[in-house]
Amino acid sequence: MSVSHELIVPEAGFPFKTFIFEGREGGYYREKHWHRSVEIFAVCRGKLEFYLDDCLWHLAEGEFMIVNSNEVHAIDSPEPNETVVLQIPLKMFENYYTGEQFIWFSHEPGRRDQHFMDLVTELYRVYDEKETGYDLRANSIFYEIMYYLVKDYRMTQVGQEFMRKNRNLNRLSSITAYMKENYAGEMSLEEVARVFGYSPTYLSRMFQKYAGITFKSYLQSIRLGYALKDLESGKYNVTETALRNGFSGSKAMARAFRKRYGILPSEYQIRVAEKEG
Repeated sequence: MSVSHELIVPEAGFPFKTFIFEGREGGYYREKHWHRSVEIFAVCRGKLEFYLDDCLWHLAEGEFMIVNSNEVHAIDSPEPNETVVLQIPLKMFENYYTGEQFIWFSHEPGRRDQHFMDLVTELYRVYDEKETGYDLRANSIFYEIMYYLVKDYRMTQVGQEFMRKNRNLNRLSSITAYMKENYAGEMSLEEVARVFGYSPTYLSRMFQKYAGITFKSYLQSIRLGYALKDLESGKYNVTETALRNGFSGSKAMARAFRKRYGILPSEYQIRVAEKEG
């Protein structure tokens, strides 16, 4: 079974992404994958089964799981559930790294930390309802969550086995972070390989082996992810969105967008406007 890399784009205007887990209806399985962000799953109703480091953990109502950056995991959702997901970019923890771009959180699955659980679910509620001043309140709750993560769950003594185990994914994470910071400009496999001191062939193999995707496809997924956010904001038309996000023009973005999402950018923008109207 292959292990894929998941691209995570924070909510527009916020340093995090929060949503209800897509397996809420049950009968759902998310294959093994990894990402650069730290991820928290808080089960509000029902249950989930987590595969972390080839171990199976059962999460019941009121329990949560912290998934570390680069930690390979899979999720089984056999029954209906309501689970809040909070994703935090790794760079938010840069002042607390225990190694080069490395931080590790420990949480004993099954332990009930009610206050932390309440904070995660309240953050989602505030963001979802979007009442007056919600952005201020959401950021306030988010930074309180960050405080407890580095205070109560960060492992300050990290063994070399953790570093060795994540070395290759750490290297790739640095590259994907660079790509996410520079995706809007011209970018090639050869250029990125030169920046990180690799040959283009080696970098290409690294993407195939650890991300389960080609360099070109990954770059396009970054651009599409941010283009989607721009279209949702309603601030830019299709051509402006394309040029802002590294596409050569609206036609190039439309082809990629339709292939990925099954709809043209212009049609998607109309749907968003109708939904909000």
